Amino acid sequence: MPSLIPIWFDIDGTILHTRAGLGAFQKALFDTYGWQDSFESVVFAGNTDLQVLMDLSRVHAGDENAGLKDCHRLFDCMAGHLDAGLAERPPQMVPGAAELIQTLVEDPQVLLGLITGNARDCAFIKLKHVDLDVHFSGGGFGDQHADRNQLASLAKSQLSEKHVDLAPGWIIGDTPRDIEAAKHIGARCLGVSCHFSPAELREAGADEVVEDLSPNDELMALLLG
Repeated sequence: MPSLIPIWFDIDGTILHTRAGLGAFQKALFDTYGWQDSFESVVFAGNTDLQVLMDLSRVHAGDENAGLKDCHRLFDCMAGHLDAGLAERPPQMVPGAAELIQTLVEDPQVLLGLITGNARDCAFIKLKHVDLDVHFSGGGFGDQHADRNQLASLAKSQLSEKHVDLAPGWIIGDTPRDIEAAKHIGARCLGVSCHFSPAELREAGADEVVEDLSPNDELMALLLG
């Protein structure tokens, strides 16, 4: 029997685009801590929600750990604001992403997962608004660890506990941090050119780069070969 192939997806810039996340974080930050922030200095691309909170805690409280004791309340609040925001302004899909996920779901050789900087509830709310949440369950999420590499390790460990015969697999993402996470767990990385150019993603070490995730024969041979 051939090895099972883990394929982990990032969400923002890889599966979908949304403008609701920043506003939800800002509102939750104020509701939870009373902190107001323009987020002009915050880098979201490839970052984790937990790391963003730690960066903001350093600015507003002088200690990156100051917000951690209430982080679960923050993320619960953020999920509510995000759900309401996406109901008003639905996400836009990355071209081909929904079709690729549906094709992979139908392949018994593939194990789908998520490695995302989003807190778990926020991740599934975003996917719910594009009817893709049912295709995913486990993975690594941005409220579990501040370091994306550690999220990748968590996601791989989850599968290794259930399945003995695993191929190295793929991480599909749109930033150099996705590429770094793939290398960290010995997976390959398919870069999606969104925030970064194809040249930048290749220079960062992506094994292949696409601008469209439509499941053509070449892409499927790459992922499943």
